[in-house]
Amino acid sequence: MDNQTLTLNVHRLISGLVAQGVRYFVVSPGSRSTPIALILAERVKESTTLQLYVDVDERSAAFFALGIAKTQQVPVVLLCTSGTAAAEYLPAIAEANLSHVPLVLLTTDRPLELTDIGAPQAIEQTDLYGKQVKKAWRLALQTPGPTNAAFVSFQSQRSVVAALTTPQGPVHLNLPLRKPLLPDLNVAPPQLKSLRVAPVKKELTTAELSRLKQELSGKRVLIIAGPEETQTYRTVLLTLSRQCHWPILADNLANLRGTNTVIAHYDLLLRLFPNLPTTLQPDVILRVGGTPVSARLVRWLAKQTLPVYLIGAQRQLADYSYATSEVIAADEATVLTQLAANLPQQASDYLVRWQQYERRLVASLPPVVELNEMTLIQQLDRSLPANSHLFISNSMPIRDVDDFYSGRQMRELVCNRGANGIDGVVSTAAGMATSPGQHYLLIGDLALFHDMNGLMMVRRYQLPLKIIVINNNGGGIFSFLPQAQAKAHFELLFGTPQNLDLKQVAALYQLSYQRVKTLAEFKQALADQVQFIEVLSNRRTNVEQHQALLRRLRSALQDD
Repeated sequence: MDNQTLTLNVHRLISGLVAQGVRYFVVSPGSRSTPIALILAERVKESTTLQLYVDVDERSAAFFALGIAKTQQVPVVLLCTSGTAAAEYLPAIAEANLSHVPLVLLTTDRPLELTDIGAPQAIEQTDLYGKQVKKAWRLALQTPGPTNAAFVSFQSQRSVVAALTTPQGPVHLNLPLRKPLLPDLNVAPPQLKSLRVAPVKKELTTAELSRLKQELSGKRVLIIAGPEETQTYRTVLLTLSRQCHWPILADNLANLRGTNTVIAHYDLLLRLFPNLPTTLQPDVILRVGGTPVSARLVRWLAKQTLPVYLIGAQRQLADYSYATSEVIAADEATVLTQLAANLPQQASDYLVRWQQYERRLVASLPPVVELNEMTLIQQLDRSLPANSHLFISNSMPIRDVDDFYSGRQMRELVCNRGANGIDGVVSTAAGMATSPGQHYLLIGDLALFHDMNGLMMVRRYQLPLKIIVINNNGGGIFSFLPQAQAKAHFELLFGTPQNLDLKQVAALYQLSYQRVKTLAEFKQALADQVQFIEVLSNRRTNVEQHQALLRRLRSALQDD
């Protein structure tokens, strides 16, 4: 068979993706994806702007791509062979869908005559990902003729546009291919008719702005900033907060902590006062960003009957507190800029009261003397360089960071808070570490075990990722949950100790290793740029230390 049609259409597919801004490709090699992988490798070799990563584990590859797209705010393309290889993408796709990360999934497939008829490495791949993707299409790369050629060129560009259109998310292109699969590498790429899509940023109308200004003026306004999905509105949000003296309850993933109008330790305050002191009660709430890490904050929100405005086109009423009274489905930066330009300075007494509580809470925290799961966070806050990136695992690490990270320096904190899983954490952090700068991963031993394959990408590409593993030999969060009362089966079903030898894990992937037992050792290991730091912890002791801290805080603030 003459493979010129296949070769030209693969070029059109790649050219279309590149024309719409794709620069990163993550490939998991296999037989059926041969023509695309080979031509892609040739195109990357001849380019100064394209980057190709190869990850033989599709599950890891998808999270690796997620890490690149999430932290660099760019679309990333994944390519795999047919069969269960494509199914391995699903966990990362679910995360990308919920956290609005633009991925383009290229799954090669057996042709129609080899589907559902007993052929090897063939599963039904049409609509494989269901509702987890925004769009799913099929391209016939071996169909000749100018109409199909134009369709491939157009649809490849359309797939990136769809991934980037608000709300952003993953899209799927399924590519059935017949043998022979080898392309002609001597064929030059055909010219592409590029598609231009003008960005649209919805803003408030004059009437809408006037109404909102009236609603907010002279009121005690509380801003709740959840995990950010774009980095476009930080500066103007802080400007509005300072100008109007509105406190911001900033999730650690909002990347706002460390400025004077930001309240960082609100979750600890809600542990002590689930309904908040009367002097801290707002008249109006403005929300930006995703769902907060703090479940206590969401529970408090659920009890509110006051106006709650949810700003942002991405969220689409994703509010399980059901507290939202109005959605402002417009670009956050645009709306906040409009408000800052039209609202006069407000009274500062409400902000001052929040700041007073924040200072008292911070002053009541125990001194950082012994190394444990709480003081580790405080030491990271003191030690990590400004502008570094910290990827945080779900489960206990993200909760402790939310409680004990103050933001002494401006850093980028990242976590997979779409589906909140502990799978794919290492691979996502490795994807993050492809960007310039200094990169760190905070993870527990069980999450590490779920995704040890991701360490191969750190080794293969010599990524500058420093890994801090809290080893409490199991699932530490369950010791805080009601399941801890099921003592007869707790270790078997919830504690799940794996008894990992982390020194051997580090050695397998050729990473420098150190186990630390004191804060001084931990601080020195960070300064020495040790690649794999193990911090031993005990699950039962950790619970007792958290409980003792709450007793200390309750005693310090008992008169309120």
